[in-house]
Amino acid sequence: MVIKALILDLDMTLVNTLPRFLAILRDCAARYGVMISDDTNHLLSIYYRDPSLSEVLHDLSRNYWFWHNCWLEYINRRSYGEVFPGVLDALRTLRNMGKRLMIATGRELECWRMDDELKHYGFKELIEGCVSLGDLGPGHDKSDLIKRALNMLNLEPRFVAYVTDHPRDILMVNGLGTINIGVATWAKDFPTRIIIRGVYELPRVIHELDG
Repeated sequence: MVIKALILDLDMTLVNTLPRFLAILRDCAARYGVMISDDTNHLLSIYYRDPSLSEVLHDLSRNYWFWHNCWLEYINRRSYGEVFPGVLDALRTLRNMGKRLMIATGRELECWRMDDELKHYGFKELIEGCVSLGDLGPGHDKSDLIKRALNMLNLEPRFVAYVTDHPRDILMVNGLGTINIGVATWAKDFPTRIIIRGVYELPRVIHELDG
């Protein structure tokens, strides 16, 4: 088995963005009369149980346009996150290994709006493309997102690795046939046999999978 391409989650997989986004989320929610704790670690613990944060956002958690507007505010403020150590070197190595790279993000925001952010991180020259839940529109989930990414790559799932920090992402795509890799940024237990501490370990893991 040879891995031909990798589909990469963005937030908390490649880049430490959630602490800054959560600060913006508090402002967004407050406009709807919903007050959120300023304890980032507490919010992260909730996020890794339920990425919609329904425990604190209640009905707002199911409002696509609420999330869209919050991510738009994040982009407009240009208060971007920080690339995790070793990520850029790992992506360059994977490209040198002949691997195709695509970002698939659960942000309810179109990828074209993230163009400057991806350039800021140094990702644009390394990836083949980007797809987001914002590109798909309301009513879609991570399974739909990865199906779209596979379609864009025009590859059978068995030749593609999906890399994400959230166990629920893997749970949702486990039936698609991709090779799923969990990144233990925060969560430690994943419904996959392949778990790494960070993206910096990807070249070694992909080399081993290639046999």
